[in-house]
Amino acid sequence: MNDTILHFYRGTKGMGIVISLTYGHERIILDFGAPFSPLSEIYDGTVRIRNENKVTDALSIGRIPEVPGVFSIEDLKDYPFLSYEECDLNTAVFISHLHLDHMSEIDKLAPEIPVYIHEDGIKLYEALYHTGLQENFRSCHSFSYQKQMQIGKICITPFFSDHPCPGSSGFLLKTPDATVYYSGDIRFHGMKAEEAFSVLDDLEKEKIDLLIVDATTTSPSEFHLDPSLYSFPSKHLLPGSVSEQNIYDHIFSTLKGYDGIGVFNQYERDTSMMKHMIELGKKLDRNVFFEPEFAYILKQMHGIEVPVLNEADIKEIRKHPSKYLLQNSYRNILALSDFDGIEGEYYHLFGEPLVEGTKNWNVMRNVVEKLHWRFHSFSNLYSFSHAYPNQLAYMIEKIGAKSVVAVHSKHPENLPSSKSDQFFPREDKDHLLKNGELTEI
Repeated sequence: MNDTILHFYRGTKGMGIVISLTYGHERIILDFGAPFSPLSEIYDGTVRIRNENKVTDALSIGRIPEVPGVFSIEDLKDYPFLSYEECDLNTAVFISHLHLDHMSEIDKLAPEIPVYIHEDGIKLYEALYHTGLQENFRSCHSFSYQKQMQIGKICITPFFSDHPCPGSSGFLLKTPDATVYYSGDIRFHGMKAEEAFSVLDDLEKEKIDLLIVDATTTSPSEFHLDPSLYSFPSKHLLPGSVSEQNIYDHIFSTLKGYDGIGVFNQYERDTSMMKHMIELGKKLDRNVFFEPEFAYILKQMHGIEVPVLNEADIKEIRKHPSKYLLQNSYRNILALSDFDGIEGEYYHLFGEPLVEGTKNWNVMRNVVEKLHWRFHSFSNLYSFSHAYPNQLAYMIEKIGAKSVVAVHSKHPENLPSSKSDQFFPREDKDHLLKNGELTEI
């Protein structure tokens, strides 16, 4: 039967996106990540992962959803489920970006299934694996923005998405009877906001039937500002919103003329922020040092050579702290004790630990406080990395899709109202997309 079928395996009630679109014998899977649950994560670094049982273990604890026909018969062992070898669907997986809730489980897929990642994302994937910051690895195919690809009768066109992770993408999918756009993670307050807005001009022309959109900031726990102020469509940053530029401006203003050291904690997958911190260091006339893994990633991704901290540097920094800006990750936080007794400013720039209130977050704060440094954190992680509600509403109105489904949110019902009909598909059910309407089959 040649109909456009959507199946939301995961993502309509939180993070960890897995969505499929099927037309005839062709199937596209959008993202393949695990839920983000820092307070209850089983794979927390202390539980041994059984590589020989990685698929069956992940299925049994719900880390990956039961998607038929994507796991090899060898990996399934005696698990009673349709294997890749027994499935007649031609499947391809498209990854929107390298954040773990969108791609962490691709190593579980049968090796014969092609996985597509933006060319910059593949460079990052390889660099992370080389440094040990990416535990698992599999071969992937690359794509470029706005270069069409064809899987049977399904046409896929990737579009730029302004997210901190390089190679972030949204996907326009066209079947003979429907047009769908999956936004991936999106924001409009980063350093490439205008490019992100320009993509909406292209999508407006496409007459999209269904928009599947990142609605992270519709969850009250992840966006604390007055929702009534943010419910109407607007391109502009409203009072209380924090742009990426605002963060760099704050760091500059607090370090300009300051006699102490500056230290920042960034996420290794958000390399564009690393580049901006190097530029900021130059403006402040401060030498910027990185940990070896981060230095390697910058070299591979951007061709930038940066110095790595050594013992001789530590002695020099203690003498002249106002000349230095250091990157420090949580796993190396005890290295900051080398600078005990000198003044410091610590900037948490959305690195690990990711979530305020967790044990590791409290440990980080405790270390900074014992050094008597000032601790700086900015908007909530989710607000910084995802579109503010008013800009999300602008995106939905601008694209003008017939229907919309909110994903990546615990409260999709809070999606700002628009002319698009909002659907709330149940997970693990097939949905027919016909004339812009989703109907559960």
